[in-house]
Amino acid sequence: MPFINRFQKDKIARSRKIEESTLKNGLRHCIFNTVRDRYVGEWKANKKTGKGVMLTRNKDLYEGDFNNDYRHGFGVLAYHLPKYNVFSLTYRGDWKNGKMHGEGLRVYPGIGFYIGNFKKSKRSGYGQMWYDCGAFYDGDWVDDLREGLGLYVREDGNRYEGSWYKDLKHGTGRFYFLNTGQIQIGVWEKDFCVFSTMLNLPYRQTAKLPTVYPLLNNTLIHMDKIIAVEEVRALSGRKEICLESEISLPSFVST
Repeated sequence: MPFINRFQKDKIARSRKIEESTLKNGLRHCIFNTVRDRYVGEWKANKKTGKGVMLTRNKDLYEGDFNNDYRHGFGVLAYHLPKYNVFSLTYRGDWKNGKMHGEGLRVYPGIGFYIGNFKKSKRSGYGQMWYDCGAFYDGDWVDDLREGLGLYVREDGNRYEGSWYKDLKHGTGRFYFLNTGQIQIGVWEKDFCVFSTMLNLPYRQTAKLPTVYPLLNNTLIHMDKIIAVEEVRALSGRKEICLESEISLPSFVST
């Protein structure tokens, strides 16, 4: 009976040793790929993993965390401005499998900048957007569009607070005419108000351009009931002319 070599199971084939010796592991000062992207940083089993800096052939510069060749973790992305020979910030924040994912700050040239949550490189969740024109949005986002509840302040100071859908005012909301001293409360559909009531703000006379005369008080009979019914109609897509004889109160409106 032949003897079993107890060291045999620990032996590594020569071809495997040669293969493993060619793998990139640890810190490498500078590696170029076939398209001339340049990387300086850490490797693990031939994959960019750990801390590193990468300059692409398009002069995009990324510095931060990598995992399995993807930007993953925290990192900063910038693009080159040849006119001034400097790099300008594009994004700073969390990454996942090469996508902006998590919390971050992103600059949109010619539009503004955003601070908030991202999902697969799109604004999704809660975030704030400062626009170059002077406007501001604070609220919910879905796939790069304002959707959910949000506050939008226009460049003239007037603002809308309420529901959004696919980047448009849609649902119940309030529009503050701060320059004239009124508030509009109602329902919007695809950026258009389909039903509303107008009221004076308590500080109307302190507005920049207050109206000469305040709005008259509404003297409709059963005004609150009419408003409740018409709001339900507007939200359900019905826009018939309101007739008092047709009014039937929703179950949640007390008599």
